[in-house]
Amino acid sequence: MKTELPPTGILPGIIYSHYKSRQVAAEQCVPEHGLTYIQAGGLRVTEAGETRTLAAGSLLFSRKNSLAKFTKLPAENGPFQAITVVFDHALLLAFSQQNSMNCAPPLGVSSAVRHLAASPLLHRFYESLLPYFEEPLPASLMQSKQAEALRLLLAAEPTLQPVLFDFGQPGKMDLEAFMRQNFRFNVGLNQLAFLTGRSLATFKRDFNRTFHTSPARWLYQQRLAEAYYLLQDESKRPSEVYYEVGFESLAHFSHAFKQFFGRPPSSVCAPTPAS
Repeated sequence: MKTELPPTGILPGIIYSHYKSRQVAAEQCVPEHGLTYIQAGGLRVTEAGETRTLAAGSLLFSRKNSLAKFTKLPAENGPFQAITVVFDHALLLAFSQQNSMNCAPPLGVSSAVRHLAASPLLHRFYESLLPYFEEPLPASLMQSKQAEALRLLLAAEPTLQPVLFDFGQPGKMDLEAFMRQNFRFNVGLNQLAFLTGRSLATFKRDFNRTFHTSPARWLYQQRLAEAYYLLQDESKRPSEVYYEVGFESLAHFSHAFKQFFGRPPSSVCAPTPAS
């Protein structure tokens, strides 16, 4: 008799997701590189103002130290299922030393999430992982599976080698361009400072010099202005908008919107055309 897998499973370095209803993961500052295989359903990915939906059978690579939002979409007659193998710093460092990796720094900043070409070997590898979530296994076995996934990924996508084995900190980048692309992500100032290659004190100083206001005030105004546009011009509902522009809850968004504009967000929504 086949064992029923749990809704979610976490092994050392490997995460299995299984959801029967729509799940919105909190916006993330992706902490480690990861390789995800979507077995069933779809995954909506938002980064830097761009949103795309990846279907079952897709492979995607998530770059560390990047911002992305993920919405898990169940299949029409079934659940959402996916497995992610995490490539943490310790694993990559050990692998690079054991294999004498000598990588040039990556050129420019790559996308937070990269949709990879189909790879039969990687697909079969992910299918083989499912039984491992039925009972506890030694961490050493999971580490060997992580290394196997890494080798298969490098064989399928050799251009990712400089990204995977870049052990440096984020370099200092254009603050204005970064903030205008990423203000919708609800992450702390410490993370924003780190991602722009600055200490928190330098980030605040450069931010004030660039925008002539504090980061908190600027983010608040940008998110609410974006929400107003989405409600009025894109005919979206408050329940759709609040998360999209970086608020933690609908109640918090509604209160902030009314306080800022003097009217509730529901009053801004475009009227539904009469049938």
